[in-house]
Formats: sequence, C-alpha cells, structure tokens
Amino acid sequence: MDESKIKGYNGPPYDYHVWFKNSGKPVYMFGFDEQHIKNQCENKKPIKIKRLKPKKEKDIESEPLGPKGAKVGRPAEYELAFKILKDWVDSQGGPPESVRKAIREHWFDYQKVPKK
Repeated sequence: MDESKIKGYNGPPYDYHVWFKNSGKPVYMFGFDEQHIKNQCENKKPIKIKRLKPKKEKDIESEPLGPKGAKVGRPAEYELAFKILKDWVDSQGGPPESVRKAIREHWFDYQKVPKK
C-alpha cells in the first residue's frame, strides 16, 4: 500500500447521515470527514452528507445527601457511620470469613460474632 495516499486522521470518527440517489431515507455511517465517507461509498455517489451533532450525555441524578439536600456544612461522622454498619453486620451474623480476612489485611481486627 502506498503510504503517500494514506491521510492521518486526528480525533474520533463522527456520525453522518448519507443520502444516495433513489433513496428517500438517509443511511447512517461514521467516518472522520466527508472524504472518508465518500471513500466508503465505493461505486455509489452520495447526494448529501450531513454530520450529526454528538448527543449530550445526561447527568446522572443521584439522591441528595443528608436531610437538607447536597449542602454539607459539617465534617462526616465516620465513627457513627461505622457503628451503624457494624450493628447491621452483627445482625447478619458477622462478616463472612473471606471479608474478615480482607479487613484484617488492612489492620482492622473485626471479631466474628458467635452464632446463636
């Protein structure tokens, strides 16, 4: 292949709608530019090539933090949160052995609650 004919493309491929003769509906294609789209059409000659605008991604709506929404005016209370978590884990019969070993690797010695 002759390297002088290869054009370097910068950026991602873009979405295009391409209309051909005797077809009412556009064909969805993607390419780097209009010349790249024409090269993909082989023996068909495109009548109209329209680049589509990229769709904007919607922000993920998450649950607001705290009782008054997302405004945080004080530092997090980690001790209270860990106590709530510990109480829930204890109500489930303690953590599984694999989780307990993983916690011990991080210098936390969580005692397994004896099952009744």
